Amino acid sequence: MCRMTVSRRALRAVAVLAGLGVVLAVAWLLLGTPEGDEPPDATYRLVFAEFGLLADRVYVAAPDAPDERELVASVPHARGWSITPAPAMAGDLAAFVVLPPEAAPRRDSPAELWVLDVRSGELTRLAGDADIMAAPVFDPEGAHLLYRRTRADGSQELVRLEIAAQARRAIHGAVTDFGLYPVALEADGAALYFELSVRGTELYRVREGAEPELIAHPSDHIARDWRVAPDGASVAYLAPQVSAERVVHRAWVVAVDADAEPRAASPAAPGAVLSEQFSPVWTPDGSGLTVGVEAFPDISAAAVTIGGDEPPALPAPEQGFDVPLGWSPDGRYLAVRSFDGRDAAEPGRESFVVLSPAGDRLAVAAESELIHIGWLRDE
Repeated sequence: MCRMTVSRRALRAVAVLAGLGVVLAVAWLLLGTPEGDEPPDATYRLVFAEFGLLADRVYVAAPDAPDERELVASVPHARGWSITPAPAMAGDLAAFVVLPPEAAPRRDSPAELWVLDVRSGELTRLAGDADIMAAPVFDPEGAHLLYRRTRADGSQELVRLEIAAQARRAIHGAVTDFGLYPVALEADGAALYFELSVRGTELYRVREGAEPELIAHPSDHIARDWRVAPDGASVAYLAPQVSAERVVHRAWVVAVDADAEPRAASPAAPGAVLSEQFSPVWTPDGSGLTVGVEAFPDISAAAVTIGGDEPPALPAPEQGFDVPLGWSPDGRYLAVRSFDGRDAAEPGRESFVVLSPAGDRLAVAAESELIHIGWLRDE
């Protein structure tokens, strides 16, 4: 995303927290891949990028020593814009869309779709017609990608791309005032996507050559921060609701079966005052959902895991709150974006932190903003 003097990704992270402030408040009125079985003793390294004005640098590092990083690749881009990565890696592969250096630095400029083999550092350009505002997603096997492109007539298309052959086929196209966004690409080639409209948010499944199938109506408003469960059977997301005369975002879960009914991840008692929740991410086994929680009215608040078998307590920041980014596949480390403010309205300063099994909070030092990409299994 675009960077100015104040990082736009930082602002977007706050939007992921608070719903874009006034923009989503107006919207209220109008209306980030399973890895398969892994060896039990496998260990993982953190993969992240550091934003640069003209290029992002991708690194890997041991999660317990994140400052001892190894440079993997440098990705040039349009001035002030960064890569938009897929919400999860597929084996050794990371995928992202990026505005090329020669592109006009605007959100409607055509972006390129790339894959990076993190282990070898090899970069491969796959397409030049992607949308920078929609992250690509892998299929469960890591053999295909689903991405969005916008045609000359303004319609948007979901495109299924076979990585090895670099063959593309449009799965679905639509003219929409608000946009459609990839959620998942299933093993049989069906695409899950959500569409925003005056009706709110609707979740669909579509197969090539077929009409879209409505799965669920997740919200009458703007739902976001979609994450697919490891087994692919359900998705988690945030949706806004009113509590104590303010709008808060709460985590919800919906099965990907037709006519599914969304359910609150942490149901509250009738009349209870709800706190803001941030960025739901699944635990590696899919039994729990980890969410951030605003610090207000306290000084700090730890992220919490809902569900699972006696999930361990996560360490809280000295001040502020954490926004989960992703668990390592072994469930030992959690990458978070940490803010030292009290809530999404006043988030304060931002940092990139790894939470360890020992309860340590390992801040990743950087001169500019860091972008979480995923986890790489050690050889």
